[in-house]
Parts: sequence; C-alpha cells; structure tokens
Amino acid sequence: MTEEKTIEELMRDAENVPEDQLEIEGKVDDVEYMTPAEVLSSGQVYIYDTKTNERSVCRRNILAHKLSLRRPDGSLIFTTVKPKKSPKRGVLKCMLHPDERKELYDAWGFATCMKSNLTSPFQVRRHMQKRHKQEWEAIQEEERRTERDKERQLRESLIGLGKSKQPEQEAPLYVKETKKKK
Repeated sequence: MTEEKTIEELMRDAENVPEDQLEIEGKVDDVEYMTPAEVLSSGQVYIYDTKTNERSVCRRNILAHKLSLRRPDGSLIFTTVKPKKSPKRGVLKCMLHPDERKELYDAWGFATCMKSNLTSPFQVRRHMQKRHKQEWEAIQEEERRTERDKERQLRESLIGLGKSKQPEQEAPLYVKETKKKK
C-alpha cells in the first residue's frame, strides 16, 4: 500500500509541461491511433530517469503506469521529483554539426545535424553509424580513397628517388696473374 501512496504522491506533485512546449506527433509515446486533441486533453508532465536524470515527457493518463515500472534490480525507473544533479552531458558534436562539418559535406548535399552532447569519440562514431548511415559510408569511402592516394604518392616518390640516383660505378675487375705450369 505504501508504494501506491508514493505513486499517488508523485502523480500529484508532477510538474506540468507548459502549453507552448507540448510534444505531439509520436514524440510522447508510440501510440499512433491517438489524435493531437486527445493527447492535449490528458495533459503532460515531466518525468525523470532515476539513474541518468534525463527528463522525458509523459501523458497524465499513463503516468501511474510509468511511475510503477522497475528495473531488473527492483529500483524504480522514473520519478516526478526533479533531480538535484543535471544529466551527464558531453561536449562532442556530430560530424555533420555546423561547427564540425567540412565544405565537402555541403557539396555532397549532406543534411545538418545539431547533436552536440556526445561524451566520447566512440559515441560520435556510433551516432554517425546509426543516425547517418549513408553519410558515414560516404565519409569512410572518401577517407579510404585519400589514404590510398597518399600511399600511391609515397610509393611513386620512392621509385622516383631510386631512378634519380646515379648508378654506382662498377668496381674494376681484378685479375690476378697466375704462373702457368710448364
């Protein structure tokens, strides 16, 4: 019973999403049969992940269900209590971010991505592989081509050095005179 009361208290104290920031069109849930009017009528509140402190939006009519969800270790997944710590944010940007992108990407017609909170180079690479598959493959192919061109130029310059060297003079053949036997 105490758990239900806790959920009720959390539901009562939930922070409403301001009208101008309401999320519609599939961002709230994956329920496709609801109309925007139905989503707005129930109201939306902010919920927070108890481990990552990430904020999400939840409709009031499913808030009790979301607050009762648990992780495999038994801890609650969501709460309506705003965490004191802000979520961990990275500073790395997507390769297609306006601050990071190369002019070549514009020539190729790549879209711009505003993702700017990645925490490691690994996450940047995974983000590109998952969110921008075709762009990632095109960038990788260009890098492979550039690397092959550099290797080819190096081989050609080494061959050119070998050809431009003066051939070494051959040592004179020394013939030792031997006495003939009589």
